Amino acid sequence: MTNMGLPEKFISCDWGTSNFRLRLVETQSLKILSEIRTDMGIKKCYHAYKQQKKLSQQAFFADYLLPQLEKLGVPEAGMGFLVASGMLSSSIGMQELDYCKFPISFTGEGLISNLIAIGPNLNLLLVSGARTNNDVMRGEEIQAIGLSDYLPKSGKGILLLPGTHSKHIQFNDGRFMDFTTYMTGELFEVIGKHSILSASMEESPWSPLYKDIFLKGVQKGVDNQQMASFFSIRADSLIHKSSNVENYYFLSGMLIGAELSHLKSRSETVYLSVTGIQNELYQLALKSFLEGSRIVCFEPRIIETALLLGQRKILETHVK
Repeated sequence: MTNMGLPEKFISCDWGTSNFRLRLVETQSLKILSEIRTDMGIKKCYHAYKQQKKLSQQAFFADYLLPQLEKLGVPEAGMGFLVASGMLSSSIGMQELDYCKFPISFTGEGLISNLIAIGPNLNLLLVSGARTNNDVMRGEEIQAIGLSDYLPKSGKGILLLPGTHSKHIQFNDGRFMDFTTYMTGELFEVIGKHSILSASMEESPWSPLYKDIFLKGVQKGVDNQQMASFFSIRADSLIHKSSNVENYYFLSGMLIGAELSHLKSRSETVYLSVTGIQNELYQLALKSFLEGSRIVCFEPRIIETALLLGQRKILETHVK
């Protein structure tokens, strides 16, 4: 049940490093009423800002944002709140905010935020990232806060957010306590496309035919043998004529296995939040060395609304 003080609608801004997305959202149901996407990511927008001298950093980003709101169907005068998390609060975004320090509540209270008036009747609620003494995130903490509605409010667990920079977030009794970042996706990209192994790799749609070779890679990663196994991909290609597609999924398995290997020595339930082929691969990897009772996989509809739910929770803390 949402807070009675919440507006009927709010605007969700998901402005990532490479892409820009705005959604007009019905607050109660989280139904998306309209949506626009562009390739004007934070990095590209910041580069454009640096090429000019006329506008301040905040004004330059606002200057791009306001015309997009009209395309979204929001009148020029604005309407209530626009909630933005992630890279927009970084040093290359609209305004840099300090990271909120872990632990953080499932409610999102305690996150650092700033309210910026960007129109006659439109406030931008800019939300910070989060950090520990050893790690940082911007954006994933809002997804986690959204997903917390589906996590147990008592006891411990680990929330997995696979991606370019996968996050493993530990929680206990309604609070996110700690997290670790794994550069799994980025390493796969770098090794598969920019190393000596690239000549032995070929991306191809997933098929169950590759299950055994993928799980062979997972086992190497879980056993911490990946450093001694990378070059074996090249050797197998030359000596045993292994297919480039098999090599692709062996490498994928090895890196995913290495990322997940620490879970072998833990006892908490693991909550997996990822869609598409990554969902299938991570499930295969987890089930290869953990009991099924320790693995909970969120449905795609839950994952797809996690950011919106998290942003709504942050909005609630501002309109009480």
